[in-house]
Amino acid sequence: MKGLFTTKGITPSRGTTRHDNCLAPQFLAPLLLLLLMLNGCVSTPSCNQPLHTRWVDKAQLTQDLQVLTSSEFQGRKTRTRGAKLTQDYLASRFEALKLTPWQGSYYAPFKYGFLFSTREGVNMIGVFPAQKPSSRWRIITAHYDHLGKQGSHYYPGVAALLSIAAQWQREPMEEVNLMLVATDAEEPGLYGAYSLVGQLKTMPEMQIELALNLDMIGHPSRPHAIYMEGEKNLANFDTLAPTLTQHSKLCLRVNRARVRGASSLNIDWLRASDHYAFHKADIPWLYLGVPPHKNYHTVNDTLETINLDFLGATTELAFELINLSSEQLKPLKPKIKE
Repeated sequence: MKGLFTTKGITPSRGTTRHDNCLAPQFLAPLLLLLLMLNGCVSTPSCNQPLHTRWVDKAQLTQDLQVLTSSEFQGRKTRTRGAKLTQDYLASRFEALKLTPWQGSYYAPFKYGFLFSTREGVNMIGVFPAQKPSSRWRIITAHYDHLGKQGSHYYPGVAALLSIAAQWQREPMEEVNLMLVATDAEEPGLYGAYSLVGQLKTMPEMQIELALNLDMIGHPSRPHAIYMEGEKNLANFDTLAPTLTQHSKLCLRVNRARVRGASSLNIDWLRASDHYAFHKADIPWLYLGVPPHKNYHTVNDTLETINLDFLGATTELAFELINLSSEQLKPLKPKIKE
């Protein structure tokens, strides 16, 4: 996640008070309960119930995470040997999952300006073409780059992306094309996402119904809460939300908690990760993630700190979101003309 903060006294982009816990209603005065409901606790299961999954392969999630967080991959900083190892591993997994290379290759290099120099990154892109001819597209993104430190908090998104690809093979939407993108150079400025969106804007024949961004989904907020941004791109979200987590028992929230230990700072979640590039292009988007945890951006952010049950349940939630019907999404805006 690109750590974009605002200083104390500046209202966060969503303009709401943050709360750390969803308390049981019977312990709240009526007025406090109303305030909490208005500030982000949607009608999903109680936040401390055991989590459940149906189909996610936790053994495969673990295997992908073990490889991608290993010391050999050197923290995956853009343009390093670790980044190249990551790209090659993702290409091998894409091929095993029978993803079609995007425009002839899984590797999609791009250039970007940074600190008065031109640099190059590489997005990894694979697609599942619709089984019936269709211009409808859904996109899932998760960035694979890091700061050059060994850490795990980004790779749960990539592992989830691969798991969703495997499930899509089993349960595809026949008239929807699915694009899966592991983006590069998110950390210095969302450059991989901007490059991808720039490509997509040159292809007016693509009807992009939804772009789902996964970032920091391996460490649950306390208790088992996953946070969503972009819910305004869904039709009747308040009615839909309880059905999304009915089986998993995740607690779905639409606002972020204040970062523990950093009360003088607020995170601008709209601009904090790759979904912002889609937002700027008026492409419907959703974002799943959690607030930074105590090991965020440190060498202590290891594979052992990942909550596999939470990651599995969030992966299945992401699959539900990318499979929403057209009626559950808000109508597309007119195409942006260059």
